[in-house]
Amino acid sequence: MCLHGTGETVRARNGLTGPAPAGPPTGPPAPRPWPRGFRTVADLSHVISPTMPGWDDVKPLRETVSEAPPEGEFGLYLQQWTFGEHTGTHLDAPGHVIGGGRLVPDIRPEELVAPAAVIDVRARAAEDPDTTVTVDDVLAFERVHGEIPAGAAVLMNSGWSTRWERGDEAVRGVAADGSWHFPGFGPEVCEFLVSRRRIAGVGVDTLSTDPGCSTDFAAHEVVGRADRWGLESLTGLDRLPPSGALLSVGVMPGLDASGGPSRVLALW
Repeated sequence: MCLHGTGETVRARNGLTGPAPAGPPTGPPAPRPWPRGFRTVADLSHVISPTMPGWDDVKPLRETVSEAPPEGEFGLYLQQWTFGEHTGTHLDAPGHVIGGGRLVPDIRPEELVAPAAVIDVRARAAEDPDTTVTVDDVLAFERVHGEIPAGAAVLMNSGWSTRWERGDEAVRGVAADGSWHFPGFGPEVCEFLVSRRRIAGVGVDTLSTDPGCSTDFAAHEVVGRADRWGLESLTGLDRLPPSGALLSVGVMPGLDASGGPSRVLALW
C-alpha cells in the first residue's frame, strides 16, 4: 500500500499515539496450524503488468533487455522491471507505517507460513462498499469453524478482486465526487485479532487493509504497532475453504524494504 498522504498522516499522528512497546519486537507466536496435509494449491497473486490497478498512476515499467528466441530454439530472454515496493499483491512490513518497525528482511520465515482463516463479507460488500470486517464477523466465523489459532493469517474475502480487470476506477471504487470506496478491516477487529488471537497478520483482496474511505489508516496503525504484517491485493480467495488452508507468503526480500510484491500460495 502507498496511500495518498500515508507518510504525512503517520508523522502527524506520532505525537498523538502511545509509543511502541519497549524492548525488541518479537512478532507473533509460531503457528498452531489447522492443516494436516494438502492436495490443492491456489495462487492468490495478481500478475504484475504495466497496466495493473494501483494507488496512483505510476505503473510498473518493463523493458526488453534481450529478445526471446524463436519458438523451440535456445537463447536468452530477459526483461528489466521498475516498480514500487507496494505494487500488486504485496506484503506491508510493520516498518511501512511505524518508525523503527521491522522491515521485510526482519520478518522470520515461520511468520510467512500461516493457517488461513477466510472471513467472507461479499454479500455485505455488494451492498455497502465501505463495509469493514468486525469483531462480530470473527466471532460468527469461530462459532462455525473454531477459534482462530495463534499465528494465523486472517483474510477478508470481499469479492473485490473480480474488479481487477476493469481497471483503476473500479478497483478504487471511485464515486461521482472522486472519493474512494472499498472494504477493509476496522481498527477494533485488528486490535482483537492481535491481542486476543495473536495472529501473524491480515490480508485483503482490496488495495488496502483500511477501507477506501479511510483518512487515518487506523487498521494499518494497529497492525503495524502490534508488529504484524498485512497482505494487500490478494485474489482468488473464493477458492479457499474458510479454514484448513495453509498460507505461504513469498515476499521479495529487498534490503530495508517496507514491503514487497509477493507470490502468495494457499495449500489445503
